[in-house]
Parts: sequence; structure tokens; C-alpha cells
Amino acid sequence: MRLDKDKLNELVILPDDELWKKIVEIGKSHGFSLPAKTPDHTELEKLRAVVRDGGKINVASAMKILSKYRGN
Repeated sequence: MRLDKDKLNELVILPDDELWKKIVEIGKSHGFSLPAKTPDHTELEKLRAVVRDGGKINVASAMKILSKYRGN
């Protein structure tokens, strides 16, 4: 999977509710089912930290966070 860092940087600055809607939409397009309810701000900040500018993108960490939320 190829990730576009510029697109990710655009996503992380979105407000929590808009960011979550995008995450759900992207997940759905790849066969993942996520709850429609926006997670707590702290959980979304964890996701943002995984992909924030210039940092090494850690897809495994992002998936772990999403899986944890999906299980709750």
C-alpha cells in the first residue's frame, strides 16, 4: 500500500468529527467496518501522532489503534 504523506498531512489537521468520517470512508472502501461514532479526542490524537509530518508512518500502530477502537 502506497501512502501519500501530503494527503495524510491534510487529514490530520481536520477537526475530529471530519477526520473520523474520512477514516470510516477510507476503511469502508478497503473492506473495513468501523463504528460511525467519533472516538474520544485522545484516541484520534494517537492516530494523528502515528502519521504526523515528517515522521515515519507506522501503519501497524495505526491499525492497532483502529482495531482496539473497533473492538470496543
